[in-house]
Amino acid sequence: MARPTRILAELCARSTRFGRDFARDEQGSILPFSLIMFLLMLMAGGMTIDIMRHERARVLLQNTIDRAVLAAADLDQNRDAETVVNDYFAAAGLSDYLTDVDVDQGLNYKVVSATASATIPTFFMNMVGVDTLTAPASGQAEERIENVEISLVVDISGSMGSSNRLTNLKIAAKEFIDTVISSTPPSGVESEGFTSMSIIPYQGMVNIGDELGARFNLSDAHDYSQCVVFDLANYSSTAITNTQLLDRMGHFDKDTWSGSSPISSPNCPVADDEAIITHSVSRTDLKAKINALTAGGWTAIDVGLKWGVALVDPAARAIVNSLESAGLVHEETRDRPAEYDDDQTLKVVVLMTDGENTNQYDLKPEFKSGMSDIWKYTTSGGTVRYSAYVPYWDEWYSPHNGDWDDEPYGGDDAEQMSYTELFATFSLRYIASNFYSGISNSQYNKYRYASEQISWTTKANERTLNLCSSARAQGIVIFAIGFEAPVGGQNLMRACASSDSHYFDVDGVEISEAFSAIARTINQLRLTQ
Repeated sequence: MARPTRILAELCARSTRFGRDFARDEQGSILPFSLIMFLLMLMAGGMTIDIMRHERARVLLQNTIDRAVLAAADLDQNRDAETVVNDYFAAAGLSDYLTDVDVDQGLNYKVVSATASATIPTFFMNMVGVDTLTAPASGQAEERIENVEISLVVDISGSMGSSNRLTNLKIAAKEFIDTVISSTPPSGVESEGFTSMSIIPYQGMVNIGDELGARFNLSDAHDYSQCVVFDLANYSSTAITNTQLLDRMGHFDKDTWSGSSPISSPNCPVADDEAIITHSVSRTDLKAKINALTAGGWTAIDVGLKWGVALVDPAARAIVNSLESAGLVHEETRDRPAEYDDDQTLKVVVLMTDGENTNQYDLKPEFKSGMSDIWKYTTSGGTVRYSAYVPYWDEWYSPHNGDWDDEPYGGDDAEQMSYTELFATFSLRYIASNFYSGISNSQYNKYRYASEQISWTTKANERTLNLCSSARAQGIVIFAIGFEAPVGGQNLMRACASSDSHYFDVDGVEISEAFSAIARTINQLRLTQ
């Protein structure tokens, strides 16, 4: 009986020791720790997936917004900027995420900005209370044109002399110059962006001035004045090259009675005050030109506009460079006008009139060269005597003494005058009346009507509209002002302007408001800095 009892006691003792050893053993605690670490690693990996999904959405939105605003801000983009951005997001299937599009646009700049946002539901981060992530994107693109070339084409016809029109024009034009032309001429690196201006005064014709006249290829019939007669084909192109032969207008006075010598009111004006000033960067010079303007003559809007667009056409670059080499324009204007496809240059024509196209006149072709029927003789005392040949009688008549003779007064010492010299000396009316009235009807009519009408309202309007269309097609921006103009002039200006918003119908001092609005539009970049 003793042995079983000992076995049982031994078993009990061993069981007690095992329980005590098991209680003291720590090897079993690594399992819950491993489970906790596994869960943490699983959560971290899941959060990474959520973050990667968020970043993928953000990058997709950002890339789309970048492409969209770049395309929309392109100044060559003809479509509405907001529509362009919307279309980019629609094509990417992201329209629901586009939140805002903002467009700030002026004549020489465009800024497009946009924002987008996507809400991404989480798969793992919701275990820590983050149910969604927001993927934002924003972008802004901007294109600005720094260089501006302006032609200011101003009406100085006779009607501008009434009702303070010329006075109001001068005030408005000078304010315009102060706004768009820098007070400091460009120099060095600062010349990368600046505005230059040409002023083209016009009446029945345009006096391009001696300096421009010497650089264009004008016919050499005379050198008394510098006006050009263009045919209809010339109004289909914005260019005037320095090589094409230009038909110089005859130098004559059609109607005045005065016998002053030389003629005082030539059809082509000769005063420097009425001549073109081109590509100037000087406020002083430009405003001096405006101050000196005087009113007189017919109205040739088509001719004024022709020179206005020609001086921003790249074909004029050789002329501007020649003027710069001679020190007649600022050195920084060299190589202007820029090419039409230069995206850093804006070309603008500001055209104003107080009337409408009227008649234009020139000498008949047979009177632009050759010898006349008038002789002159200078006496020993310096007095000039004239005698007129009458073919029907084959004799010369001397109006100063009423004598007829078979030779001109002064005999062999008398000099036959060319048509060019004669018409630069006396008006057509004076020649006909003083030399041939009551003497010879045929000779009277020959000289009285030595000129001819070369254009009229309908023809000139056609030319103007052709040129407006050509200029707009080249990207030239045309602002047009009808200043107390009749209906015909207003309609022509409206049709010529780049758009309805580029046309201004003004009276009196309102012309300053028109010029101010145009200046703000052109110069928006400078005004916002």
